[in-house]
Amino acid sequence: APHSGLSGWRPHSDTLHLLIKEHRERNKVTPTLETKLCTKFCFSYEKLPLMMKIEVFEEVLKITKGEDLADILYQKSPSAEVWFERRKNYILSHAVMSMVGYILGLGDRHPSNIMMDRKTGNLIHCDFGECFDVSRDREKYPEKVPFRLTRMMQKAMEVTGIHGTYTLTCNDVMEVLRTNENSILAVLETFVYDPLINWRLVEDLVEEGGQHLEGRHNEININKKAVEILQKVKKKLTGYDDITDRYLDVKDQVQSLIKQATATENLCQLYMGWCPFW
Repeated sequence: APHSGLSGWRPHSDTLHLLIKEHRERNKVTPTLETKLCTKFCFSYEKLPLMMKIEVFEEVLKITKGEDLADILYQKSPSAEVWFERRKNYILSHAVMSMVGYILGLGDRHPSNIMMDRKTGNLIHCDFGECFDVSRDREKYPEKVPFRLTRMMQKAMEVTGIHGTYTLTCNDVMEVLRTNENSILAVLETFVYDPLINWRLVEDLVEEGGQHLEGRHNEININKKAVEILQKVKKKLTGYDDITDRYLDVKDQVQSLIKQATATENLCQLYMGWCPFW
């Protein structure tokens, strides 16, 4: 069926949102502290011009610590050895999904769409409904970041932050992805020509005058969009940077992506439900 899928139960795992919420409630901290502070500084944050958003965003970050995730990893570990292992797994899994998610254009990475395995510390992503850069191309609240790398995610990496194991792993993963470009594109190409695939995510792009196109013409348009998406993935796998309009080597490409993911001007434009302050 075109609108059906499979789901599986992931044992001993919780979403980051639930973990942070419970941690704050135990410590008598309001779960939505940053949002309330933001509202205190201005009545309608989302309607502010960019420069004012940046100012408010940075002020809220100064007032709050953002160490919740780091505290959770430490406090829930029975020993230093277990804590070190879980932290390592957290960093490695986060780096892998950052690069893979970027290539696939995976968006909507708010804390309820990322889970953590309580035993291993591995991050597990769910809800792949907004892939192929759909969230970056939407008209309202387009996502400016290639993946989630907020302050809280960085602080959970402890001393080295993003400059140690995380970046090194990102480099290795991107190297593997780019080396196997043909294999990845071959797998994705089957989605373009498979008649059973319904490109639900991009169907709204082939509507005219509010009425959905029917029949063969509709199929051609959707297929054309699928080919465009495949070309976009191919550019990413060859190191193309749409900001500088040039092709980068692996290390420069990773650094550019990390810079975009951590830029205040990008994070402050995300909708509140994405929890950019976290």
